[in-house]
Amino acid sequence: MKLAIVALTEEGKKLACKLEQNLEADIYLPTKLSAEGEVIEFDSSLKELVDQLFKEYDGIICIMALGIVVRVLAPYVADKREDPAVITIDETGQHVISTLSGHLGGANCLTERIAGLIEAEPVITTATDCHGKLAFDLLAKELGCEIIPFSNLKLANAALVNGKRVNIFTDLKLDLELDQNVRLFPLDKLGTVEGFPVIISERDVTIEEPYLQLIPQNIIVGLGCRRGVSKKQVKEAVESAVAKLELRIESVKKLATVDLKQDEAGILQFAEELELPVEIVSRAEIKEADFEYTTSEFVRKQIGVGGVCEPVAMLSAKRGELILSKTVMNQVTVAVVKEVSML
Repeated sequence: MKLAIVALTEEGKKLACKLEQNLEADIYLPTKLSAEGEVIEFDSSLKELVDQLFKEYDGIICIMALGIVVRVLAPYVADKREDPAVITIDETGQHVISTLSGHLGGANCLTERIAGLIEAEPVITTATDCHGKLAFDLLAKELGCEIIPFSNLKLANAALVNGKRVNIFTDLKLDLELDQNVRLFPLDKLGTVEGFPVIISERDVTIEEPYLQLIPQNIIVGLGCRRGVSKKQVKEAVESAVAKLELRIESVKKLATVDLKQDEAGILQFAEELELPVEIVSRAEIKEADFEYTTSEFVRKQIGVGGVCEPVAMLSAKRGELILSKTVMNQVTVAVVKEVSML
């Protein structure tokens, strides 16, 4: 987590330097404050500095009055999925306040950590934390899940806080500490019991009533192709495979291919469109693979190994399970592997 500490006064500077001894962070001080050691001086307004820090850091620690922080943050707060964590500490170091992005940004955890370092009182005001309830945005972060539709997150968390019945439906093995008003059901029970439904699955599930879905990113797509395939061909092949398995496209964690295809434009362009990493697997790794996969003598003669899409997907996964064998579509071969150890 890339952190910045901002202080405005001599007392704030002392506290910032104390924190920096235990945190890997950049200290920002106004030019009027002389300081020893490695600090970054700024002569712009605090508002302009915050604009810069919002773009460059995962967390911003402000040693100043909370009212100042609220005012300078206001123009830049956009989306809790993207905003950095912001922490406010009073100059005496008595209170550490989680100010912005408590769950998804990690401000609540950072608040607890900093309070422990300086023996201060952590102040956390998110409703689920105050009531000691499970928060679905925090659960999604812990499990590495996408939240769909994000606008319904507030409905699910409100149901938790207000003591209403919430039902979790999943086909995954989860070890969760559940509140009294939360029940856990297998996915095939969806729609059979009353209560706000929360789905934890990579499956493409939709229902008419308001719901929340946490989609784990546990799907690896292995790709092989003829030289020069287009992004459109790769996209159609991957989307067809995902649809065949009734999966959400958001569940795809990464693409994988062989070293000979590491510069294949169609694959790289599609990965960029989905903002997915591409793992490159060497032919040497495939030759040493100790599992069975679909092979082709033609492929072996061409590149020295008997297959691409299945072995690269398996080798790129943590304890992977092949859920779609080699499938050929429009000069692209696709295999799909599900990680069974992501939770």
